[in-house]
Amino acid sequence: MNIKRFVGRNTQEALRMVKEEMGNDAVILRTRTIHPGGEKSGDSRETVEVTAAVDYDVTCHFQQEKGGTGARALLERYENLEAQIREIRDLLWSIEAGAVLQPDTILDPQVRGQYGHFKDFGIKGEIIRSLLKKMVVADPEETARQGQDALKQSLVNILKNINMGGEVAGESGQAIHAFIGPTGVGKTTTLAKLAARTAIEQGKKVALITVDTFRIAAVNQLETYARIMGIPMEVASTRIELRKAIARHGDCDHLFVDTVGRSPKDTREIDQLMDLLKISKKIHGYLVLSATTDLHQLLLAETKFRAVDYKSYIFTKLDEVEDASSMVNFLLCQSRPVAYFTTGQQVPEDVEPASKKRLAKMILNGKSGPVMSTGYGVH
Repeated sequence: MNIKRFVGRNTQEALRMVKEEMGNDAVILRTRTIHPGGEKSGDSRETVEVTAAVDYDVTCHFQQEKGGTGARALLERYENLEAQIREIRDLLWSIEAGAVLQPDTILDPQVRGQYGHFKDFGIKGEIIRSLLKKMVVADPEETARQGQDALKQSLVNILKNINMGGEVAGESGQAIHAFIGPTGVGKTTTLAKLAARTAIEQGKKVALITVDTFRIAAVNQLETYARIMGIPMEVASTRIELRKAIARHGDCDHLFVDTVGRSPKDTREIDQLMDLLKISKKIHGYLVLSATTDLHQLLLAETKFRAVDYKSYIFTKLDEVEDASSMVNFLLCQSRPVAYFTTGQQVPEDVEPASKKRLAKMILNGKSGPVMSTGYGVH
C-alpha cells in the first residue's frame, strides 16, 4: 500500500490533488488543518493536510491515466499475484496430499495432478483417497498416458464412480413408485412431473395416491395436478387403505405414491412411514433430496431414510445451485443410482433423467476459475 500526504489551501484543493495523483480508489486516512502561526484560528496562511493511501503503485496508476502504458504493468502485476496465489494453493494441497496419498504415489506427478483437480472440484479428502486408489490400482499406465489431459481424466474418474439409472420405465406389469424424503425438497411437484411425462409422453395409464394426510395443502396440490392431467387420484392414511387404493387401480401401468415429508432426525416418524409402505406389492422408492442441502445433512437423510428401502435418488432444485460439490460428494459415497434431476417448478418440463453430461457441466461450472465447456464426450 502506498501512503502519501497532500497539502492544499483548503480541503477541496487537497482532495483534488489526491484524486489527480491517486485516482478514485484512494482511501483518505487523515485530514488535519495546519496553523503556521500557532493555534490561532482563521489565519490566512492555514493549510489543509490530507493523508491518503492506495493499494497499487502510484506511478503505475499515473501512467495509466496519462498514456495507458501503466495498464499493462498493472495487469502484469495482478497476473503475477494470481500466479503466486495458485502456487501457494498448490503447495498447501501438496502438504495435505502427503496425509492422504500413499508414500509410493505422492511423488507421481500424474497422481498429484489428479489430486489437485479433485480438490478444485470440491471433492472431500477421504473421497479423493478412494478415487485415487481405484485409479492407481485399476490401471496406472492408462493414467500416465492420459496425463496430457489431466483435467478431463479427473472429471471422467469422478463420473465413472457415480451410478445413474432407476428412472421410470415401461417394464411389464404394474410399477409402483413412492417418493420419500425430508420436508420441503419438492416431492409432490417431482411426482407430478414424472406422472405427467409417463401419462402424456409415454401414453401409459397412470394413477396418483397420496398418504400425506398430515398437510391439507399437500392433498389439494396433488388433486389439482390430477385434475389438470385428467388422471385418478386416491387418498390413503393407513396401510390397509393403501392396499385397497392400489387394488382399485390394478389396471394402471404406473402408480405414483406421494408421502409426507419427515425430518431425518425424527426416527419414529420415519419408522411409521416404513410400516405404512410395507405391503405385498413391490414398491420402487425414490429418496428425493435437494441439491441445495449441505453434505452433512444429505448423509444424515440417507442414513435415516435407509429403513424405508428406497432404490434410487432424485435431486431437485439444481437451478438454485452454484456449487454442486455437496451433491457430487454425496453421490460418490453411494452405491444406489441417481435417477432424475429437476431444475424448476414447471410441470412436466423441469425434470430430466440424470445424465453424466449434466453432472459434468455442474462440476465444471462450480470449479474455481472461469466457466468451462463440457466438450469432454461424457453422456
